Amino acid sequence: MSVITEFELKEQIRLNNFKRAYLIYGEEKYLVKYYTNLLTSEILQGDNSPFNLQNFFSPELDIDKLNSSIESLPLLSPVKCVRVFDLDVEKESVNTTKKLKEIISNLPETTVLIIALTSITFDLKRAAKWSSFIQFFERYGEVLNLPLLSNSKLRKQLIKWAEKLSCSLLEKNAQVIIDKCGNDLFVLKNELEKLCAFVNKGEITTEIINNLVLENFETNVFDLTKSIINKDYRCAFKILNTLLLNKEDPIAILAVMTSNYIDLYRIKAAEQSAKDIYDIAKIFDYKRKMFRLENAKKYSKNISEDSLRNCINILIKTDYKLKSSKIDSKILLEKLIVNLINC
Repeated sequence: MSVITEFELKEQIRLNNFKRAYLIYGEEKYLVKYYTNLLTSEILQGDNSPFNLQNFFSPELDIDKLNSSIESLPLLSPVKCVRVFDLDVEKESVNTTKKLKEIISNLPETTVLIIALTSITFDLKRAAKWSSFIQFFERYGEVLNLPLLSNSKLRKQLIKWAEKLSCSLLEKNAQVIIDKCGNDLFVLKNELEKLCAFVNKGEITTEIINNLVLENFETNVFDLTKSIINKDYRCAFKILNTLLLNKEDPIAILAVMTSNYIDLYRIKAAEQSAKDIYDIAKIFDYKRKMFRLENAKKYSKNISEDSLRNCINILIKTDYKLKSSKIDSKILLEKLIVNLINC
């Protein structure tokens, strides 16, 4: 057995050549769920009866019940499917993990075991137990790792979904959707389906996207930060008022603004050290957040490193006042904008 790619899994499905065990994990949770469900459906040919499809959950996995389920024969079918969701070998007892390995190494031909990590993520370089478990699993089953999709792959995915719904979407407009919604595939798919329903087999244009797709909270706050950096008072106050009218939490607004300025400062520091955004991403936690660094890089030229230090100090002081004083939060945020623009 081995580590496989998406293409290789699709080939196994196409040829009806299923293995005894699969471990599906990775940061791209939409794809983890998608391939888990696709594989299950093809193995069972749509038979989701409780006799032939049984699910278990971790932590605190009932290993004896799992073993009994795996050993029992399918009903009116050549094979059954047993799935374990969100197994966490870091939290399960040593005894449970040991018994699970024994089960995996002796799977009957009538059962396919799928371990799907639909919500758990980990750093393989730092998770010794996971590293050891995956190396073990490779000897008896197939391992599929689904990392985050790059921006180019996200655009292609959106275009592909649009085509399946008989709609057309230019690559530049796919990027507009990503810029507004972020890079969560669940959110992107939902927004695309909404757009396709609206155009009714037509073209999804920039104008339609701007009219129908609402920017997410972080995008709106970044636009606020961008307006401040560009010293655009009118736009900054307009965005702030919109956020507050939408009942967004002032503390949350400030927290995201602060993270935006920290991104900018990290870009500046990296440039002085002859590093790029990928070096920053390796040092700090930017999973699913590379777009933040890309955005920060675009606007870092408009502000000096000294100004950034002063801005971060102002943000820290405002955070303290927002959480400890009785001053109206709207007034504090408006004053913050003025101070940052004049920084």
